[in-house]
Amino acid sequence: MIYAFLKLIVKIATRIFFKKISVNNKKLIPKEGPLIVVANHPNTFMDPVLIAALMKQQVYFLAKSTVFGSPIKDWVLGNILNMIPVYRKQDLPPGKSANNQAVFEKCFDFLKNKGTLLIFPEGTSVMEKKLREIKTGTARIALGAEAENDFNLGVKILTVGINYSEGEKFRSDVTLNIDEPINVSEWKETYNNSTSDVAHKLTEHIREKLEDQLVVTKDKEHERLLEQTELIFKNELAESIDLPKKEKDFLISKGISDALKYFEENDSQMLASLQTSINRYFRKLDLLGLHDGLLKKKNLESNIFWKSIRILAFLIAGSPIWLLGLLTNYIPYILPSKIAPLISKHIEFRAPVMMAIGVLTFSIYYFLSNFFIYQLTHNWVLIPMFTFLSAISGFFVLFYWNVIIETRKNLKLLAIFKKEKDILKELIKERRSICKMLEKAKDQYLNTL
Repeated sequence: MIYAFLKLIVKIATRIFFKKISVNNKKLIPKEGPLIVVANHPNTFMDPVLIAALMKQQVYFLAKSTVFGSPIKDWVLGNILNMIPVYRKQDLPPGKSANNQAVFEKCFDFLKNKGTLLIFPEGTSVMEKKLREIKTGTARIALGAEAENDFNLGVKILTVGINYSEGEKFRSDVTLNIDEPINVSEWKETYNNSTSDVAHKLTEHIREKLEDQLVVTKDKEHERLLEQTELIFKNELAESIDLPKKEKDFLISKGISDALKYFEENDSQMLASLQTSINRYFRKLDLLGLHDGLLKKKNLESNIFWKSIRILAFLIAGSPIWLLGLLTNYIPYILPSKIAPLISKHIEFRAPVMMAIGVLTFSIYYFLSNFFIYQLTHNWVLIPMFTFLSAISGFFVLFYWNVIIETRKNLKLLAIFKKEKDILKELIKERRSICKMLEKAKDQYLNTL
């Protein structure tokens, strides 16, 4: 009952925190165990929250022992949040070895009873677009459970690739990719022939499946190049791919990252030239306070002028709703972003901490606001009405603010048209040149596939 209630809260919270949650191949998720879910781990507590909200069945988590530590905490984590402690060598005092055989036996029994386990085989959480070395624990648990039951248990391993756009930020996007589950029983012959090597082979198979579900970059520099290339060229690529949008977005990002890796290995000179051109273009945009999206349209000056007129009318008409949303949501909205950095300096903890604090601040603030309204009016009907209007106007404030930011950039672009038209023409020319380079690179890369 407590788990179901917390799951409902988490579903609501994640839907509010993220602008878009896309799940590809959701139909491949088994509705019952024995099941081991494995995923990459870029965003600490946000990762298990997203996966648990996705699954119909209860999910139990393997978590590092350092999050436990007191009788109350152990009871809450173990009995309410379904966490099972794993003792890693680096978390133990000097001279003490990690013995997780009891944990393994508990997992074997759990899988035998058709349970679902969630494991993050990287072992640590780092906000980056790559898959770090994964441990053999998942394979050993799956194979051990099957071996105890003569490979008739039916354990499956489900790989989930979690891809964040900007995982630490409120109203960013996240895509979860699901792949065909691994039937561990199919590894029986390999296990019987080579018991010592099979865990490593299965681990490598898991790693390959996870990497296929992730957008992977070499380092921060390549990650930035990927993001810039997407801004310039993603729409052009999308027009040539006939797939649902949520699948298309991931495939384009994955394709660009794979192409960058290919050119680094096979045509580094072309990649360096492209990177120099893109960096120079975006530096000029930054200096002017513009963004790439503003330079895509034809008849730019006329479009911006009339669009600015329409937006100004919208801003005037929407100002009462904006004011209501600001008054009823600003304090609980701003507090999480101010408190989260004080709790943790690590970017990987920022999003889950902000979301947890936000659940508390909005719950308390809405309760107090409704209590105050009831004391003034003694009318229960006004409470759900006020809550609904507060929530809707709160989302409107976010949209309204984004429109203001966009309008300021449009007006700045219009001013540049009037004063420094040659600079803008040169920027548009640079953009077209980059698009030609990207088109040529796309054709070259596709010919290698």
